[in-house]
This record gives sequence, C-alpha cells and structure tokens, in this order.
Amino acid sequence: MALLLVGTPFFLFFYKFHGEQLVGGLDTAANSLSQVVSNHLETAMMNRTPHAFEEELTAFSKSLDVERVFLLDLKGKVRASSDPLATGKVYSKQEDPSCAACHRLPPAQRGKHAVITNVNGLSVFRHATPILNQPRCFSCHEPTQRLNGMLIIDLSMANLQKGLNSDVRHMLGLGFVMLLVTIAALHLLIDRLVLQKLKKLAKTSLQISQGNLAEVINIPGNDEITHLAENLNRMTASLKKSFEEAKHHKEYLEDVINSIADEIIVVDRDRRVVLANSAYLTKQPRIKDDIIGEACFLASQESSVPCNQELIMNCPVMCSFEDSGLSKKLYTFMDADGNDRFVELHCFPLRDRHGDIYQVIEVRRDITERRHLEAGLCHSERLASLGLLVSGVSHEINNPLASIIAGIQGLRRRLNGKINKSDADIEGIEEYLSLIYKEALRAKSITERLLGLSQKSDSCTDLVNISKSLSETIALLRFQAAGQNVAIMEDLSDDLPMIKANDSALRQVFLNLILNALQAITKNGTILIKTWLDKQVVCISIEDDGCGIDRKDLKRIFEPFISRKPFGKGTGLGLFISDHIIRQLRGEITVESEVGKGSRFTISLPINPE
Repeated sequence: MALLLVGTPFFLFFYKFHGEQLVGGLDTAANSLSQVVSNHLETAMMNRTPHAFEEELTAFSKSLDVERVFLLDLKGKVRASSDPLATGKVYSKQEDPSCAACHRLPPAQRGKHAVITNVNGLSVFRHATPILNQPRCFSCHEPTQRLNGMLIIDLSMANLQKGLNSDVRHMLGLGFVMLLVTIAALHLLIDRLVLQKLKKLAKTSLQISQGNLAEVINIPGNDEITHLAENLNRMTASLKKSFEEAKHHKEYLEDVINSIADEIIVVDRDRRVVLANSAYLTKQPRIKDDIIGEACFLASQESSVPCNQELIMNCPVMCSFEDSGLSKKLYTFMDADGNDRFVELHCFPLRDRHGDIYQVIEVRRDITERRHLEAGLCHSERLASLGLLVSGVSHEINNPLASIIAGIQGLRRRLNGKINKSDADIEGIEEYLSLIYKEALRAKSITERLLGLSQKSDSCTDLVNISKSLSETIALLRFQAAGQNVAIMEDLSDDLPMIKANDSALRQVFLNLILNALQAITKNGTILIKTWLDKQVVCISIEDDGCGIDRKDLKRIFEPFISRKPFGKGTGLGLFISDHIIRQLRGEITVESEVGKGSRFTISLPINPE
C-alpha cells in the first residue's frame, strides 16, 4: 500500500511528462512541415501558380500522421485545402468548436498549437502558423496588413496515443516488475533486519513467560530491537534475582515454620486448609497434596488432635473469624491407647490491607507432658508434706514402741525360769510376751520403712538372686492361696544374673504384689509368676485372672492411701511403698489391666543400677 501511494504520483507525473514530450515532438514536426508548406506557398504565389500549391497540399496530406492542411484568409475562409471539399468554407472564430478552443482565450494566453476533437470524435493536434505580410507580397496585398492569413496543419494523434499507450504499458510492466523486486527486497530486508529478530525475541519472551528465566536473547546489531533485547535481558536477570531472593525467603520462612514443634495450619473462611507445617503433616497418614484444600475438620480426623462434635460446634477458628480477634481453647480428649491428652488451640487472624480477616492461623500445642509434670509436681509436694507427717508420726510411735520392747525384754529376763507352767493363771505368759515382742518389732519396722520413704534410704545392699527370693516369698503364701483355691504357677529363669539390691525390700515388694493378686481373685483363679532377662534388665511379671482394675484408677494406683479394698483390709500404702523401693533401685513397675479379665504387674530392674 505504501509503495502504491508513492508510485501513483510518480506514474502520473511520468505519464504527463512523457505525453508532453510526445506533443512537443508533434509541435516540432508541425513547425518543420509548416515551414516547408509556407515556402511552397510563397513560391506558388510568386509564380502565380496557386493550383500547384493545392496539389502540393494534397501531397502533404498524404504524409504520415497529417490529417489535413488548409489555408485561411483573414475572414476565416478556406482559400486552399488538402481536402477539396473544404475549399471555400468559412470558419467562425467563436462558433466553430475547433476554432473556439483557442479564440475563447485572451490573445496573450493563446498558443500556436492545441489538441482538438474533429468531427469524427478523434483527437487531432492542430498547429497554426501565421502568414506574415512581407514586402514582396505587397503587390497583391495591402501593405498595411500585418497578416495575410493562417496556415493550419492538423496532425493525427493516433500513433502518438498508440505510442503513449505502449510506453505506459511498458512503464506499468516495468513498474510492476520493479514493485515485485522492491517488495521481495524489502521482504528479505525486513525479514533479516526485523522479522527474524522479532521472532527470536517473541520465542525467548514466551520461554521467559513460562518461567525459564535462564534464557538470554542474543540479537546482534545496534538498532532499536537489539536495544530492546538488551533491556529485556536486564529485566529477566533482575526478575531472576528477585525470584531467587523470594524463593530463598520463602524457603527460610518454611524452614522456620517447619522447625516449630507445635502443629500449625492456616485455614480460610471456607474452613479449608491452605498451609500446614511439618509437625502437622508428620502426624497424618496422608500426603500433603491430599490435605491441602480439604476441610480442616475432615483433615484433622486422622491427625493426633481429631475434631469431635463439641470442638466443631465451638471451633476457635470460626470464633476468630466472627469475633475478629485471638481465640484460645483447651482441648481434652482420649487417644487410641486410652490416655488423656491435653492440647491448647491458639488461633491468630490474618488480615489484608483493608483490615479484613481472610485466613486464620491455628497453632496446636500438646501440653500433656506439661500437665503430667504439673501433676508430678503436685504429687511431689504432697509426698513432701506426707514425708514430714510420716517422719513426725514415726518418731512419736517409735518412742512408745521402744519402751514396750524394752519392757518386754525386761519382763522376759525376770520371768525366765520362774514361771510355773502348772499355774493356770500365768499359763501362756511366755507365748504372749513373744507375740507382743514380735508385733512390736513389726510395728517398729513399719515406722522405719515409713521414715525411709520420707528421706534418702541408707539400707544396705547386696547381690540378690531374684528367682530364689521370689520362690521363697511364693512358698510363704502357698497355704493362703490353697485356702482360696488359687493356683500359683512359676516360670522362673535359672540363668538370671545376680543384681545389687536390698533383699528384704525386694521380698516385701514381691509379697505386696502377690497378696494384691490373691485379694483380686475371689475364688478359683490362677497367678502366673515369670522371670526373664531382657538385654541388661531383669524382668519379673505377676499376672492374675482376678477382677482387674478400672481404667480411671490405673493412673493413681501408685499414689499413697489410694485403695479400692473394703475398709479395714488395706491402707493404700502397699503399691506406693513397692514403687518407691523399685525406683530406688533405678527400676520401674508397669501395670496392664482390664476389668473382669485380670491384671499384670511387670517389674524391670537393671543389672547394674549405678
């Protein structure tokens, strides 16, 4: 289109210029012809042979491109003509169209030639040459006349038009060829200098838009496209650096969040999880992609903190959305093992730049261990108070016990050999004194044991054969077990190593546990006692098929004065003292029990308690 707009004016100018050149050629030819005719006219007039001039005009008219040659006088009358029929015809300057073409113009603007249309509708080049009145003409013409007439020559423009049309065709053909060549050259030039660079620029820009920021545009040259490519390379490098910094900050923040031991999730207004840290995900059986986008209460069903109906109805996340503030809740539930768990839920709202809450951060903190530590601290405080109480009571009891024991010993010395066994009044005094002495010693040992619980024990230790001590303790209780129709079965290992412990204290532990097992069986039961070695630990288990222990009581059975036995049949100190003795030996007592199926106590003692 641009070439057409530029070429059209050029073509019109060339067409007009070439036409004017051709017309100029006709004018030159007409001037030459008119000069020849004028000379012949002058000769004929001088020789008084006008008929010869008319013959010459006829001959001239037969020349190439000559349409007509005629001679007009001053009145417009044809005096001689190559066309005999036109001789004598009078042409009006204003009425005849061929004459009016020039004579309607002012004299100053009239030329010697003009292009007119003849009676046949064809274009004719008319050339007019004035016949000047010269002195040699004065014999026939008035000397006062400036002109004697006009010589008119009409030349055909058919060949001129034909040549012009041929030239135009050649020019158009040449122009078309030049146009094609120009278009091809421009296409190659534009393709090389512009299009190829733009294609390369577009291709690389597409790769950059797809995230490949390592792409670099290499376009040689020093034009605007090269400068654009250089600017794009700088922009890409800047974007790559910004993305790397953003990625580094993102990874750093993720590392910070994932390093927090508390479970953290981010929830939107539709209660869908949009972010979760490692502490939350590691406690889920599913992968991260399955959790992100899921409703939080559904995702949490398989987590370590499942949402129950109460928590869903009083959701702290929704409270943060509704109240536009922080929310906190203590969540208590029972895990799969039947243990109580305590979890603090803290919710922090996330606000946009307008101050509207669009997400909430939920932090789940398991405080079960802290609760146990707090409970242990309370238990320690109670034990400390109990120790002070026991210490005072034991001292107060030991004093009269010491007096009783001393008195019994004195009575026995005085009565030794002096008691008449035939005297019915004093019969059995020795037996009573022995019983009183024995029970006083037993009471004293109990108070000493209570004192040992209230302060660091200094009991002597020795190498103890566990299987032997356990077997002898079982022998003491077989008569009582047989009376209840309870079978005591032993599975004692003979390969147990000796351990460093207080034998009498261990026997008391065994006695307490076996007695508890007997008391748990009402009638017709079995007690299984086993020993084995597990690496560097000696293990003893005492299992019964009695009534079992309620789940809610399992956590407190080792506390002092905790007993479910009938009044008068237990003090609640047996398991407490046993646990204390085992702990002093760096061991542990564990219990497994189910109501109606029985209980199993397991003692673990290290071979080397140091």
